[in-house]
Amino acid sequence: MKQTLLILVFCLGFINLTTGQQMPTNSNQTPQELYDFHISKKKANNLAGWITLGGGVAMIVGGLGINMSGGILGSEDDNNKGLWLSYLGGATTLASIPLFISAGKHKKKAKIQLQQGAIGLYDNINYSGLSISLTF
Repeated sequence: MKQTLLILVFCLGFINLTTGQQMPTNSNQTPQELYDFHISKKKANNLAGWITLGGGVAMIVGGLGINMSGGILGSEDDNNKGLWLSYLGGATTLASIPLFISAGKHKKKAKIQLQQGAIGLYDNINYSGLSISLTF
């Protein structure tokens, strides 16, 4: 009993020490760096969203095509062979929605960072240069 308790305490102490992480020090980033970060996250989420949406639609169409053709082997007995692929495609299509929402949030954050950089809301950072804004 003592050995089991001792091994348990040792393991818990060892696991606690190995899973601890050092918190990184926060460095002040310029608005341009934050803008670049949010734009890259927006592009990555947008690409992943379009890939999952396209893959989901392709699975739905493929599943319906298999179902309409009478199954994989062409047997007329069971015409529900492609429904599971259609359901999986529907779930994949729905999984793309949070990716598009996240891309929109990163786009808003990038716009805010760009406005802060152009306007100069921080007193300790001086901005010099010429700014031209075009909206289409």
